[in-house]
Amino acid sequence: MDEQTTPKKTRRVGTLAFALVLILAGVLLMLYQLVPGLDLLWILKFSPAILIVLGIELLFYSSKPDAKVRFDWLSMLGCAFILCIVGTAAVLPTVWNLWGPEREHAASRIESEKVAGIYNALTGDPALKSRIANAHVNVWLSHTASDSYALQAGDECALYLSFTAEYDSDEAFAADCQAVMQAADANGLGFTTYYFSSCDDLQEETRYFLDCNAAFPAGLTAAQLAQRVQTSYCYDDNSFSSEADRDDYIRSQLRNEISDEYADRHDGVYPDEKYLNEETERRFAALNGTATPETAAA
Repeated sequence: MDEQTTPKKTRRVGTLAFALVLILAGVLLMLYQLVPGLDLLWILKFSPAILIVLGIELLFYSSKPDAKVRFDWLSMLGCAFILCIVGTAAVLPTVWNLWGPEREHAASRIESEKVAGIYNALTGDPALKSRIANAHVNVWLSHTASDSYALQAGDECALYLSFTAEYDSDEAFAADCQAVMQAADANGLGFTTYYFSSCDDLQEETRYFLDCNAAFPAGLTAAQLAQRVQTSYCYDDNSFSSEADRDDYIRSQLRNEISDEYADRHDGVYPDEKYLNEETERRFAALNGTATPETAAA
C-alpha cells in the first residue's frame, strides 16, 4: 500500500520584504516631515538590502522539505512602487532648489546687482564708462542649499559687455577689457567669466571679441591679453574671419555691379575681363574697405 505523501505548504517569497518596505517607508516619510534636512537620497543607497531580504526568504523556505516556494510577484511590484514613492519624495526638494521660482528670482536679483555693480565700479573712469554700449550678467547657482541663494564656490557668474568705441587695434580693445576686469576685481564683484565685444551696432567695421576666465588676465599686459582677442571683419551685414576674405567679397560685389551697369549701357553686351578688373580695382581703392557697393556706385 502506497504511503500517503504530506502535501507541501506554499511559501511566497517577497511577502516579508514587502512588509518591511512598507514599515520602513512609512517611518522614513514620517521622519522626513519631522526632521529638517533629512536626506532620503542617502538612505535610498541602502535599497539593495531588499534583495538581501528576498535572498534570505528564498534560502529559508527552500531549506524546509515541506515547503513549496513561489515568488510573490505582486509584493515585489509593491516594493518597487513604494521605492519609487520614497525616491520621488527624496528628489523633489533637489529639483525644487535647482529650478524652483525662488532660485530663479534669486539669480535675477544677483544679476541686477552685478550689472549695477560694474557701472558703479567704473565711476572713477568716466571715459571708459561712456564707451560701454550695454552690459548684462548671467548667473547659474550650482549649489542646492535652499537656505542660501547667494554666490558660492562653483557657481557661475558671467559678464557680457559690449563697447561702442571704434578701436584701431586689438591691443586698444584689450586695454579697455582689462580695465573693466580690474575694476570688477577691485570691487569684489565675483565674475567667473567675461565676454567682451566691440562695435555692437556697426555693420561695416572691424569687430573685436574677447572671452576669458576671470583668472586668466592676472599678471598679463594689455599686449599679452590682446593675443587672445578674436577679430571679425564686417561688411554689408556679413562677417568675415580675415580682411582678405572681406576684400574678396567686396570685389565680387563690385564686379557684379560693374558688369550689370556696363550691360545696361551697351545693349546687353558685357565688358571684357580687362575692363572689369581695372574698374573693380579702381572702385575698390575708392572704397578703402569702408563704404558699401551702393555708395561706390553713387
